[in-house]
Amino acid sequence: MKIRTNGARDLHGTQLALLGSMQPLQPAVVVGKSAAVGFLATLADLATLGILTHVVAVSPRIASIPALLLGVLVQFVGNKYVAFRDGSDDWVRQGVLFLGAEAISFAANLALFDVAVRVVPIPLLVLRLITSSMVYFAISLPLWSRIFAARSEAT
Repeated sequence: MKIRTNGARDLHGTQLALLGSMQPLQPAVVVGKSAAVGFLATLADLATLGILTHVVAVSPRIASIPALLLGVLVQFVGNKYVAFRDGSDDWVRQGVLFLGAEAISFAANLALFDVAVRVVPIPLLVLRLITSSMVYFAISLPLWSRIFAARSEAT
């Protein structure tokens, strides 16, 4: 199957194409959908944490584990199907790569926030939003675009 992309490109110049519809993915659409998926992943995380701690009476430290795992699962599935429209069955390879990208993003968030909190005199939550957004746009989203677009480009 030949994929026509009409020149649509992601943040690194990688062509983004939709299998089936043959329409290009526009970077702004991908960013918007990925952000919406992130919002839903956060809601899933917070809802799970709240239910486990306040209804089931699980310790917050223990409840945090399934809550975070559900958030990562929503992030993975949502970005695969919604943001990048990747309908491939390449779950294992993409899942491993996604977890690797998440590990890199986590380390970058820790390092960037650690530096920023010492040199930028603004409220912590605002600083967290800024540094997390920087990591999202500079690392997470570009890596995800490679993970989910690679199969489309190879076809």
